[in-house]
Amino acid sequence: MATEKEEIVMTPTKKGKSTIIKIERKKKALDLDSDNVAYVAGGQHKGLVVNKQAADDYVGFIKKCMKQMQKDDYKLAKKVDLEIRQLDKEEAPMNPGMSKEDHRPQEEIVREKLLNVLESAYPNVLEVEDLVRITAVDEAVVHQQLVELKQRNLVKEMENGKVVRHVLEDDKTEVQMVKQMPTIAANQQPTIAIITSNYCEKLAVDAMMENKTTFVKFKTEDSLVSIKSLLLVGYVGQVSSRFTCLHKMTCPCESNVYTIGYIGEHKIVSTKLPAIGHARGAQIASGNTTTRLLGTFQNIEHVFIVGVGGGVPHYTNFYKHVRLGDIVVSTCNDEGNIYYYCEKILLDKDKKRHFKVKSWKPTDFILQRVYEKIMDRHQRKPDKAPWDKYIHEGLDLLKNQESDYNRPPPETDRLYMGIGDDNVIEVQHPEQPEDDNSRQPGHPVIHSGIVGSGRTTKTDETRMEFASVYDIRCFDSEFDQVLASIDGNRKESFMLIRGIADYADGSKNKEWQPYASLVAAAMAKTIIKAMNNPHLSEDEDY
Repeated sequence: MATEKEEIVMTPTKKGKSTIIKIERKKKALDLDSDNVAYVAGGQHKGLVVNKQAADDYVGFIKKCMKQMQKDDYKLAKKVDLEIRQLDKEEAPMNPGMSKEDHRPQEEIVREKLLNVLESAYPNVLEVEDLVRITAVDEAVVHQQLVELKQRNLVKEMENGKVVRHVLEDDKTEVQMVKQMPTIAANQQPTIAIITSNYCEKLAVDAMMENKTTFVKFKTEDSLVSIKSLLLVGYVGQVSSRFTCLHKMTCPCESNVYTIGYIGEHKIVSTKLPAIGHARGAQIASGNTTTRLLGTFQNIEHVFIVGVGGGVPHYTNFYKHVRLGDIVVSTCNDEGNIYYYCEKILLDKDKKRHFKVKSWKPTDFILQRVYEKIMDRHQRKPDKAPWDKYIHEGLDLLKNQESDYNRPPPETDRLYMGIGDDNVIEVQHPEQPEDDNSRQPGHPVIHSGIVGSGRTTKTDETRMEFASVYDIRCFDSEFDQVLASIDGNRKESFMLIRGIADYADGSKNKEWQPYASLVAAAMAKTIIKAMNNPHLSEDEDY
């Protein structure tokens, strides 16, 4: 807390239609102009001083901002400048978590819900009655919209009237529905695996590959796949992107999707997890799918986990601030770890938080070394950014997909900060120094660091503290079971690549997910192609 010899002083001034607020830390009494003081707080708010000309409408909000300055978390802050402007109703920001009123036709809303459910479950098939229960929509309406989706080639009908998300093929993709995977000769086995969890991530990764074939291995027998045991997690007015499997004995998610092709000289296999998260069924599904992947393709030497994540914002440090559309590549800390999962938060007798964690580290660092060489060259030659080329190529290949993979408008990248009592304020991103050109409009910035997940992601306060303790650059939707499977299968070389879709765990902002998936996939392709030539000459492309 602020010391007994300090006071937090707020001074307002008017500038046109705006009110400029200056909040600063001053020595008690000595630096104060008593003639200019309008209010001196007492009781629990002791140490707060408001100078004259304050707008009454803002006092409650300003007091919350001032209270932050008294906390130890902000003890290094000497002064904060705020600009407050009355907004029209149309301009007013929405608090995070609030959903906008949807004015679209009802049938369009239902179609989107159905498509989201099918994409979350893919490659598993669903019964119509399950879609009715999950979406809470009348059965006749569900049937009607499924017909529309089938006509648009977005849904495929399987045995006994069950349905699955149909992959729109591009000029370079062949999709085969199979009961068993075809046998692949030992010398033709892929050596690199890429694991995704969202449908848009899988399409983005596949867009990076050449000479590829997608095999959808499915089961529809009631005894093996009962999608009645799939419960949609977090469905409150809109479709969540995650499922939890609740089968009593075994996970029913026995369908698998594998795309086999080439990136550079390397043969790749990519897959999509049927469920993610830390509910018991999701643990089984994600871990078992990873184990089946590595058991089916036993020549795998390197594993990439590629997709969306939530950036860790730095409100005042431009160089550490991770923004939407940026890329985070997992690199080792001093202990060699690249991922931390928080199992439990413990409080000591002084109410100080401690985190019980699990961590993972590769033992073969070839991917990390290749990435370091890429970034060294990029620092010397900023115009050499192969991922930009791969992003543009991917956009062209994905342009006919249902999701829009283009970069969303910059005004949709809005940053919020909690100020206590479940209240938030919208804040500006840190300003870019005039002599710095590392962030170019419309292009992702590459960040290196630790990826995290776990219980700390539930609140802003614990998430930010966890990130600070372990120097975490982004969070994801709990991939600890995937990493445990990779480790258990003795795969020594692995890496996570996250495109930033929100400031939580990557699952909250659907608008940015396709583009974030694409930039992550483009960075994975950059690293894989650079593995062909680890020496990377200055003028040679990857």
